[in-house]
Amino acid sequence: MNHSTSDSPSRRILAVHPGALGDVVLFGHLLRAIDGAVTLVARGEKAHLLVGLGACDRAMDFDALPIHELMSDTPIGDRALPGLLGTHDRVVSCFGGNGPRLATMCGATDAAVLPVRPPPHARGHLLDLWADLLGPTPIPAEHPWPVPRDWRRQAGEALAAAHVAPDRAYVVLHPGAGSRDKCWPAEKFATLARHMPHSIRPAVVLGPVERERGPSREAFAGLPVLDQPSLSTLAGVLSGAHGYVGNDSGVSHLAAAVGTPTVVLFGPTRAEQFAPRGRCVRTITSPGMSLSVLDDAAVAATLLATVRLRDKLCRNLLDVSMMGRYI
Repeated sequence: MNHSTSDSPSRRILAVHPGALGDVVLFGHLLRAIDGAVTLVARGEKAHLLVGLGACDRAMDFDALPIHELMSDTPIGDRALPGLLGTHDRVVSCFGGNGPRLATMCGATDAAVLPVRPPPHARGHLLDLWADLLGPTPIPAEHPWPVPRDWRRQAGEALAAAHVAPDRAYVVLHPGAGSRDKCWPAEKFATLARHMPHSIRPAVVLGPVERERGPSREAFAGLPVLDQPSLSTLAGVLSGAHGYVGNDSGVSHLAAAVGTPTVVLFGPTRAEQFAPRGRCVRTITSPGMSLSVLDDAAVAATLLATVRLRDKLCRNLLDVSMMGRYI
C-alpha cells in the first residue's frame, strides 16, 4: 500500500480476494505496491490481519456482504451492496469475472480482474503475473511487515502458556496445509522438533484443519503446541521466531511476510509459482509428487541454516524487534 505524495487525494482502491490465507497474504504484497487507499474485502479475519500488518487501509468481511446482489436484476438504487462498499476509483479483483460488476456497484472507472492461479504451463511467480497484469506494477524490495506491539504481547502470552519462553530462541513448525497432498508427514515434523538443539525450543502450530484430521495430532504429544491461535497472535508468534518450517500453506506465507527465516516444503505444487515472498525464504522441493520422501535430516539442516542467517541479519540491521523479545 503506497500513498501518493502529491497534493491530489489518494486513489480509492477496492481489492477483493475471497480465497485462503496464503492467497490473501500474497495478494497483500501486491496491494502494498499499489498507489492509493486500499479497502480489502476478504473472508473472516484475513482482511483485518492485513490492515494490522500495514498491507491495506480498511477491512471488510466478504461473507458479511450481500455478494449475491452482484447477480441480481434489482435496480442498483434498490440494492444494499453499493452503500456497503462505498465509492472507489478502481477495483482489483480475484473474485472470478465479477470485477466489472463490482466496479459498477462502487462507481469505479477501472476494474482489473486477476486470476487466482497461473494459466496452464505458465512460467514465473503468480505475484509477478498479477503485477504485470496491473500495468505493470513494480513490487518493492521485501521488508518485514511490521507486527503491532499488542499482537506481539498476545503472542508472548500464548507462547508462555505453551511452555515456550518468548525471550529465548524458538522455531515454529506448522504441519498443516489446505490439502493432505501438500503435507509432509506429521511424524517427520515431530522428529524434526525433537532433534532441535537444546538452545532452540520448538513450537508446533496446529490450525482448524489439523484439529479435524485428528490422528496426526498424536505425533506431537509432549511437544509445545499452540492450538488454533488467532491470526493476530500467530503473526506475533511468527515475527519473534528464529526460524519456521511448513508446507505450502497460508501460515508459511505469513511467516515469510513478517520476516521470519522460512523453510517451505513443496511437493505437488510448484515453488517457482507459489513460494512465499520475504527477505529470507528457502524452499525444498520433493523429487517426486509425494513429500513423504523428503529426509528430515536435510530439512533440519536447512532450518538451522536459516536460524544462523536470521541472527546475522539481526546483527547487521541492529533490528532488536526481530530478536524474539516481547517488550
